Amino acid sequence: MDKPMEKLIQKPIDNVYIYLADPEIRTEQIETLQRNMPTGWAFISIPGKAVAILTENVDVSRQTLEQMPDVRLILRLDTGRARVARTRIPAVDLSNTGLIGVAEHVVTLILALSRRLLWVARQSAAAAWVPDKDQSILTDQRKYTFNWIGLENSGAIYNKKVGIVGLGHIGRAVALRLRPFGVRLLYTDLQRLSPAVEKRFGVHWRSRDDLLKESDFVTLHLRFVEGPHGNEKMIGEREFNLMKPGAFFINTSRGRLVDEDALVEALRSKKIGGAGLDVFRYEPLPKDHPLLSLAGDQVILTSHTAGSYNPEAWQTTAEEIIERIQEVLS
Repeated sequence: MDKPMEKLIQKPIDNVYIYLADPEIRTEQIETLQRNMPTGWAFISIPGKAVAILTENVDVSRQTLEQMPDVRLILRLDTGRARVARTRIPAVDLSNTGLIGVAEHVVTLILALSRRLLWVARQSAAAAWVPDKDQSILTDQRKYTFNWIGLENSGAIYNKKVGIVGLGHIGRAVALRLRPFGVRLLYTDLQRLSPAVEKRFGVHWRSRDDLLKESDFVTLHLRFVEGPHGNEKMIGEREFNLMKPGAFFINTSRGRLVDEDALVEALRSKKIGGAGLDVFRYEPLPKDHPLLSLAGDQVILTSHTAGSYNPEAWQTTAEEIIERIQEVLS
């Protein structure tokens, strides 16, 4: 007969210490975390009796872990490059919520453009019903009036191709948030990712030209690099000519990556279906900029508001850190 398993009884912890492995983490993030920590919680700056480790760009080595017998959780900000030694201690990657805000904005623009959401909302508010569907009826589960404003197609993005130019932190966050919609995710970057990473994010490699040719939506996620070997105006007339006539162009990275004159021409001539733009060469947009005259149903302009404000992002990350530690302690 098997012996009953003994319960693992952990002694209660009066004080909770977090080892700050990376002293270069932004001061504002640490101060926000300190303001939110429960009574009895504190940071320590050398390995010791900590229950958690927080890092961003400093590796967590096996030697460090051997000095910390009470550690139960490793927390790593995913904006950094810290590596963690192989261990049975759970390691959690904490997303930069400011960057996640950009990814959410991208998904919002894709859905709004595809579904002509601004036009639908305006027509609905104006009671602009099509003539043969303008009489109100009492609805039930089977009887109702469908599409009484005359929308030409649903704009569903299922099985559409989304091309991500640059699969860094934000590009990956966009991919993860689009996967549940059933889209086909293409990407291009300076270097191809490993098969394991491609599988993790559900993305398929394409050259930049092939991505532009195939995609129903193209979303730009690269850093702006100045100088003779930089990427200013990397998306211009040639690139817009490669895109499908009905494709949409999204830019939430930096305005100077795009030739705005070429973009205006592509929109005016219907070379592309539309655009969702949060960043521009000059910000705020000059009041005589031609993009303003194009703004509407198929050209959505926002005022560099995609990312969450830093204090909001720091607060969200601080709350997640505390919740994660409380989970392992309980």
